[in-house]
Amino acid sequence: MTETAIEPGVVIAGTSADSPLPGLHRVLEIVPHLDQVTLIPIPVTAREMPGKKQKSYYAKGFFLEKLSQLRFWLETSAVKRSELILPNHWYLGDEDLRRLWPPADAPDTAPEDRDRSPVEVRRNRKWKLIEPLIPVVAGTGTRPPDLTCLHALVRERARMTNVSAGQIFDALHRYYAFGCIKNALMPNNVGRSGAPGIPRRGKNQVKLGRKNALVKAGDSEKAGLILTDADVLNIQDAYMAFVRPGTTISQAFLSMSAAYYSTGYEHKHGYAAPLLLDAHLRPTYINFTYHGPRATDANAAARRLMGEGEWMRDYRLLVGTARDGIPAIGQVGSLDASPVDVNFVACGNPLQPIGVGRGLFVRDAWLGLYLGWHIGMAGLGTDDAKMAILRAATDKAAILARYGLDLPPEDFPSLFFSKYLSDNGELRSRDGIDTIVDELTSRIEFVASGRADRNSPSESGHHERHRGFDHHLTGSTKGRQAKRGEQPAIRKALISRFTYTRLLLLWIHWANTKQELALHMVPTEMRREFAAQGKVAPRTRIGIYRWARLNGYVAGKPVDPTYLRAHLLPRFTATVQRGGLVLHRPNTGNAVELLHGARFNHEYLAHSGLIRDAIASGNIHIEVRADPDDLSQIILMDKQGTHVIPNIKDDAILIIEGGIADLCGLNDAGLIDGLASASQRDQDGVDQQAFRQGAEAEAKEQQRLARALLGDKKAPSAKAANVRAAQVQEKRDQLDDAARRAADHGAPFPSPAPQPATAPPVAVAAPVLANPASSASPRLTEIRKNRLAIFNSERKF
Repeated sequence: MTETAIEPGVVIAGTSADSPLPGLHRVLEIVPHLDQVTLIPIPVTAREMPGKKQKSYYAKGFFLEKLSQLRFWLETSAVKRSELILPNHWYLGDEDLRRLWPPADAPDTAPEDRDRSPVEVRRNRKWKLIEPLIPVVAGTGTRPPDLTCLHALVRERARMTNVSAGQIFDALHRYYAFGCIKNALMPNNVGRSGAPGIPRRGKNQVKLGRKNALVKAGDSEKAGLILTDADVLNIQDAYMAFVRPGTTISQAFLSMSAAYYSTGYEHKHGYAAPLLLDAHLRPTYINFTYHGPRATDANAAARRLMGEGEWMRDYRLLVGTARDGIPAIGQVGSLDASPVDVNFVACGNPLQPIGVGRGLFVRDAWLGLYLGWHIGMAGLGTDDAKMAILRAATDKAAILARYGLDLPPEDFPSLFFSKYLSDNGELRSRDGIDTIVDELTSRIEFVASGRADRNSPSESGHHERHRGFDHHLTGSTKGRQAKRGEQPAIRKALISRFTYTRLLLLWIHWANTKQELALHMVPTEMRREFAAQGKVAPRTRIGIYRWARLNGYVAGKPVDPTYLRAHLLPRFTATVQRGGLVLHRPNTGNAVELLHGARFNHEYLAHSGLIRDAIASGNIHIEVRADPDDLSQIILMDKQGTHVIPNIKDDAILIIEGGIADLCGLNDAGLIDGLASASQRDQDGVDQQAFRQGAEAEAKEQQRLARALLGDKKAPSAKAANVRAAQVQEKRDQLDDAARRAADHGAPFPSPAPQPATAPPVAVAAPVLANPASSASPRLTEIRKNRLAIFNSERKF
């Protein structure tokens, strides 16, 4: 059948709001020789009536249209063929209707209807109204009655059955509009009208029920309490608590009022009596007797005692799992953060605890395969969530090499999911939504607050990881506060964040490749395939993943890794200096705090003119991308593309094991040490200043005495020739002093007593001998030989 074929029973739908046939219509009869087709609208919802507030629920009737015109509309896509989805209870038989909606034993029910369902009775009543009007012709299908005299027939039938003509028209139109189905005469919804299953409550400050005498007398403020869901719960809880054998309903009502609707207590005649609210501010006795017995069990009270979150998580009835609707691996990823329950020590000081870290993990929602992770300190944000997603979507070979793990990278798959399940934390920000949804064309489903069960792959993974890994490490909090008298876990902190992450990767490798799953988690198709080959199907996550990948059951989105890094790596600000780039501490507002523990430089910075232009213009702050856990490099993006700028610091341990958080910790430790050592540092500075000032004072005094002894004589000149001659004489005097000390076998240096007030040796010293060697004693020659021998013996070749 083509899309433009028209047959009786076909449903036609308009393609736009301006369509010539808006809504749904059914073809009832075709008369080709008259170029005529009979149509009827299908009532889906109530219609707005012009000039009236009340909507019309009556089904509209038959009308004629040209067959050629309808074909033209189909060919031009003004209308199209469609399918009509009927309510589920229309497919039920009479026995099913009686089982689901049992017969009502009412005295006004006709004897022939007492064994029938109320829904069945309503249907049969409408069917009796229209049955004589439906033509009984074999093979006519949905042929409508004769339209020329239909109005007269309906009015005559209405007089016979003592009902309005509108009821007969409505039943007749519904019967033909829904394809001549008898059950179409039943309501579309057999539950409550408006909001099925939701009890009515007063709203807009209007109390349900009739007005009391005070309101009728003009005192509208005494209309009474408008009950809310909380008030009804109070009534039901009190009814179960206070209505006991031997206690009257009126006494239980007073106990309920004292428990929930009182302002305190007042001592009367030596007894504490509760002070009730005014009668119009609390439920009435009729409210108590009406709503109280409707408390089916103790669930309401228990739910309120334990809290909504605990109730929804641990006790509510489950109608499905988080895996429902996920047919393939890589379709939905589960992202969530949780404390790692282990206290860390600083990277640079194994004696300094830094508290409990937090971990972000990305798992496949269907298989539970661990794909991405990020371990941080303090609160985690959007950048941390994007780092976990980036690690899940890219190759892990470089990370494994950085942590010194000889594990095959193929045991750590890489997937970028089509949708991510996340709570209202890390990704719920403008940056997270723009990056994941708009830039990377994925989707985010935010799990409702308090409904951790909807993100169960991550929640169960947290529990499994804590129980099997975290709580076995020294310094673990065991997921609870320290008991009375118990030593705080932070005092047992032993391992660094780098060491923890390395152990975590080993545990993730075990969970993916060695932990055996329950047999029902292995697909039946996989078990059959391995059984046909005479093999046993692997029950590990990585085994199922590899089989699914070979058979086309992996639906991850293919995204270029460079493109992912460009959008997912966190942004940092760096200062351009002559020696390279220095990162700023993140989250400091307008304040600039440089992280001097790492410096990044590359020849591209000089060749591109970036350093020259930044310093010349004064705009020395630029944006770079960096992995917070990897100090080996940063990524610079400009008009020329993406450039990797390495770390040129020579601290290999910090580069391998440290991260941005460790650089921040170094800055903090430096500030603390600076404050702690301020007293000693200032004292040392003052000591050095005193030493200089004392020595200069003594030298000035010597100069003053020397000038006094010269009298009218001319002081030594500061010309270059005199200075060089004085330097030569100084060297000779130093050799003579060394010779004298050697001859005296270790005589101490002469005390710095004031020298005789004579002129410096440059002007009045002994004249330079023609043969200086003759003035040196044989002892001085021996000293020089001995020193040369010692030097040669200690020299390393």
